[in-house]
Amino acid sequence: QWTSAPWIGLGNFIQIFSGKFAVGKKFLESVYNVIIYGVITIPVGYVIGLLVALLLNRNFVGRTFVRGLILLPYITPDSVAYNVWRFIFQARLGLVNKYLLKLGLIKEPIVWLVGKRSLWAVIIASVWKGWPFGCLILLAGLQGIPAELYEAARIDGASPWQQFKMITFPMLRPVTRTLLMMNVIWNFHAYNQFYILLGGSVGDAHVPSTFIMQEAFTNLHYGLGSAMAVVLMVIILLLITVLMQVKRKNTEHAL
Repeated sequence: QWTSAPWIGLGNFIQIFSGKFAVGKKFLESVYNVIIYGVITIPVGYVIGLLVALLLNRNFVGRTFVRGLILLPYITPDSVAYNVWRFIFQARLGLVNKYLLKLGLIKEPIVWLVGKRSLWAVIIASVWKGWPFGCLILLAGLQGIPAELYEAARIDGASPWQQFKMITFPMLRPVTRTLLMMNVIWNFHAYNQFYILLGGSVGDAHVPSTFIMQEAFTNLHYGLGSAMAVVLMVIILLLITVLMQVKRKNTEHAL
């Protein structure tokens, strides 16, 4: 009977962008949460991946084995990885509280998976899960840098830091831009880590994907869920457009 449904125009969009409505307030909070999530996970994952990639780019015994080993977090299924982290962050049996208590940093167990701290629990688990992919991409970029550039720099007396600053990092910019673009897009799609770690009721750590799922398929507010999905799609398209324009300008400047 959808043809006889009342026409509300932009009513659903007005609700999700207005703090006067509960759904609008929670949706804006979810957007804020996913921005905080991305602002922390992307740089931290990049730094860890870059440091490990620099290490793996050297010649040492067992390098091939170590390269395969670091991919274990990334290739582990989300359902397995985040359920393990859910156990690690449990208040009474979790390893995090166990060692914090032993070190005397806390006096009683902390509830990590409920309330404001739940977002930080997801951030830590996501960094662990995601940095090997960045490491793999950056390692490929490092192997594409001509060795002659480093030889010439050493002959000119450049220190290791100067070689990294003037050769390694600039040569990694194309790979870095692509990696960051992919991570930004993926972070706005974040769903599995929040749903598995925090359960069906994500609480204070809602992100757009989990909130859309809750409103559309749990609360059966299909109109609101559809409106939020459209807004999320537009945000991602705008991000892609901006990142592609920046990449194009940098490429033209380099040429």
